[in-house]
Amino acid sequence: MGLMNRITRASMVALACGLAANAQAAVVLDPVMQAIAPGIGVNVSPFVTAPAVYGTAAVQSMRAVKDRSNRLFVNDTHGVISVTTTAGTAPGVYFDIRQQNVGFAEINSQTGLVSSAFHPNFNVDPTKPGYRTFYTIDTTAAAGAPPATYAGNGPVNHHDVVREWTVADPAASTAKIVATREVLRVAQPQGDHGPGTISFNTSVDATSTDYGKLYIGLGDGGGVNDPDDNAQDLGSPFGKILRIDPTDPDSAGPLAYSVPKDNPHVGEAGALGEVWASGLRNPQQFSWDVLTGRMYIGDVGQAQLEEVNIGTAGANYGWPLREGSFGRSTDKSVSTVTDDANTGRFTDPIAQYDHGEGSAIGAVQLYRGSLIPELAGQMLVDDIVNGRIFYFTPGDTSGEGGLALLRELQLNLDGLPTSMMALEGTYRVDLRMGVDALGELYLLTKKDGDIYRLLGAVPEPASWAMMIVGMALAGAMLRRRHASPTCATT
Repeated sequence: MGLMNRITRASMVALACGLAANAQAAVVLDPVMQAIAPGIGVNVSPFVTAPAVYGTAAVQSMRAVKDRSNRLFVNDTHGVISVTTTAGTAPGVYFDIRQQNVGFAEINSQTGLVSSAFHPNFNVDPTKPGYRTFYTIDTTAAAGAPPATYAGNGPVNHHDVVREWTVADPAASTAKIVATREVLRVAQPQGDHGPGTISFNTSVDATSTDYGKLYIGLGDGGGVNDPDDNAQDLGSPFGKILRIDPTDPDSAGPLAYSVPKDNPHVGEAGALGEVWASGLRNPQQFSWDVLTGRMYIGDVGQAQLEEVNIGTAGANYGWPLREGSFGRSTDKSVSTVTDDANTGRFTDPIAQYDHGEGSAIGAVQLYRGSLIPELAGQMLVDDIVNGRIFYFTPGDTSGEGGLALLRELQLNLDGLPTSMMALEGTYRVDLRMGVDALGELYLLTKKDGDIYRLLGAVPEPASWAMMIVGMALAGAMLRRRHASPTCATT
């Protein structure tokens, strides 16, 4: 951070608190004063539209499998997993949890069929475990439900359930379920900040001790400022990344899974052995770098900051005592951030942006594809609400506060500059991100179900005026394309 920024920030803090110097923490009004500048441009192309469920789509995530089929599975929170291919095959329904009689209930927009994970051996080697299994995390009503494995602190709003599904033929276009098994059930106190990503480590093979271990992201259980004190309680599953071996240990129950012995809190008094990392508010999406095996977590902030964290066994990311790289008051009626320094107890993010740039971080994905060489080794993040896409170099410390410097990815459609907001023609994009088996990037719009693919880089626009005009034209062209009737061919 430059001297002028430090002086400006100090002046703002003093003005806000009426203090010139004080041993107490001071409120920070503008946590990240450095604006995110435009970066490289890439081509974006319409790919497919996910099938509507209940008349609308609610696309949350995309999963590729390693079976060389080029299939992409798209998760819809309304209860459906649809399947397409990298060739853009028209999506068809692969799996519908509403037909499985398991008590599925979509309580609100942050619940439903939230995530899925296909075993790394799915449709790969029929002689080894996992060949016909995939996993989901969904929500059910608490009333009349089976007892929860664990409960968070506070009341009970609903249950979050991890399930294992076995199919007859993993190569089939639809999932014929021949067996199902409940793996883990937790009672969530509030209606928001619950299930996020479930995933296997996509960077390892069967020789690794991490192979076949299922990671489960759970928010703090809901409410403002973690009212039930879940995130810092190692005895609560909420505000955590959990890690389990979902294989039935004795093939007959009653144990539905086992806790890996190398989990960081195994044997620790008052802690759940399943806890792998803690101190998170709402880690909706996390992913791995397929080359280094490093996990990256996008944690949705509250008052001011959206953050990217390196996933590390035993790490505590500080929520609700910290938000991003800043401190927070212990008074739960206060949502501002402060200039409290990290004493070393917590793990700070490697990148962050404030609410002057966006509102809620979505996917975090390190690019290892080949279509856009200019993005090789860059971490991409998207803002769910406004649909902006940022990128940075992991390990970079040239940004404000010694964190990474973010740039904004510029989008082009049919040779014209555009944005996801312009393409979707709505005040809220609800943007997510996915990758295929080759590491290429896809943009998913939750409520419309439109999926786009990112292609090669493009030259910078000649001027900002041209860029603004191009955004409007590209958005209008795509909306006309969506509205145009399909002509019959002979």
